[in-house]
Amino acid sequence: MKYLSTLILCVYLCSCSNEDIINDERIIQEFSDSFYTINPYWNTSETTNSSRYGIVNDPLDIQNNSLAFHLFPEDFNYGGKRNEFVLKTKDTIGLNVDYSFKFLFTSEFFARNKELDWIMIHQWHDMPPRGMSWSDYNMDTNPPIQLYIRVLPGDKYYIVYAYGLKDKNRKSLRHLTYEFPLQPNEWYSFENTIKWAKDESGYSIPSINGEYLVKSDENPTGKLIGANMFNDVPNYFKMGLYGNYLSNDTISVYIDNFNYLLYLPEKTGSE
Repeated sequence: MKYLSTLILCVYLCSCSNEDIINDERIIQEFSDSFYTINPYWNTSETTNSSRYGIVNDPLDIQNNSLAFHLFPEDFNYGGKRNEFVLKTKDTIGLNVDYSFKFLFTSEFFARNKELDWIMIHQWHDMPPRGMSWSDYNMDTNPPIQLYIRVLPGDKYYIVYAYGLKDKNRKSLRHLTYEFPLQPNEWYSFENTIKWAKDESGYSIPSINGEYLVKSDENPTGKLIGANMFNDVPNYFKMGLYGNYLSNDTISVYIDNFNYLLYLPEKTGSE
């Protein structure tokens, strides 16, 4: 049954965007992963080792598989406390991408008396301009797109989506919080559409469980409008665990039903 539903979903994603029908000529790249194996398009170099991720049973359904990431207190990789997969995509200025996945935290994640903290599970990370290293660039940029869990005093956990540009000169990064606290042993579906741009023609349409994170009185179509690229070098996709700096806990997240579709937008002049 899962293979059938995955096939149907894949066919649907290959033929539709959030706004119109996408024909084959407009599609540039696509992925669909239900995690029955670690597919070779996932770059695992930003993990400590293969013990920090793996294919496991769905915590709620032993007939189903999912991808698990684990983050240990000592897991410092690539300049941060992280175990993340990187996906090599062809995203760049002027293109649209639709992507989605679902995620779950078990009750072990909800430890009492955690300090104020954040734990990122997905980001699109920026890069320095062409011909420059990070040290040469030295702009203290934040990833333009982030999905993270905010840990607040009183054992409250919230899903937060951050979007925009923040560096030494700009502070336009917005943080949108899903209204309901994160619950243990519950799958959450994250969906997003992005139009890549260095100016106000860029936008994002993030949602959790089918609910837009942008309130209807701001934009009834769920669009968060604004630039999402610092320069001409494309952002790159990352998924897993990053952060958790103030805790010595070992934490895990489960991920499933990843879908990604990159395509040329229609030339309507309306975007």
